[in-house]
Amino acid sequence: MNPTIEELHQPEKFELIEALHLDKMNEFLMREMGMSSPKAGTKPKTNWVGIVALVAIGGICGFVGYKFGANLAAGGKLNYNPGVQLGAALLFMFVVLLPVHEAIHMLVFKQLGAKNVGFGWSKKSLIVYAYAQKFVMTLQQNAYVAVMPFVVISLGLVVGWLVAPQWSFFWGCALFLHTTACIGDFVLIRYYFKNKPDTLYTYDDIEGQKMSYFFVAKKQTS
Repeated sequence: MNPTIEELHQPEKFELIEALHLDKMNEFLMREMGMSSPKAGTKPKTNWVGIVALVAIGGICGFVGYKFGANLAAGGKLNYNPGVQLGAALLFMFVVLLPVHEAIHMLVFKQLGAKNVGFGWSKKSLIVYAYAQKFVMTLQQNAYVAVMPFVVISLGLVVGWLVAPQWSFFWGCALFLHTTACIGDFVLIRYYFKNKPDTLYTYDDIEGQKMSYFFVAKKQTS
């Protein structure tokens, strides 16, 4: 059973290691992606999340390019308008995939037991988000919330690709756009694996302080 917020703020049991304001979330994301300057005298860490993201995006681009070239080689001309499909993919991303993405976050929050779930956006951080107000989670649970939209939507797009291959450029563009938009979720997953040896908890106070808090359990000495 996860601790309460009151218990997390007991300094003899837990230590606050991150307190992130919503409007400064990009600074956290950039830092975890290894895109901020390292402190003097410290060795830069391998940017695994950036490497994984580049491999995923590169793989998707390669697959889309392969399908595009194979279609040209087979018929000598395009049997669809790539400009129309790209425009449709952009519209599909913002009108359909983005709301579905956040709805999946909401459903996973509910599955974990959150009572007060909401949605919002930050103009300064250029992000939209779902949140569970003052709901304490382990970092593993937080990573589970983060990964599910990518898994569900990617599988759905691949199925669509197989069912309607004549729209392969559309499905490929949609998959690329959504994968790119999941970078923030990938960072949270990477943050979990980076801190996996420790027991970390997190909760959001979006409706009050617009903050996300991360605590580590102190090792008890007998």
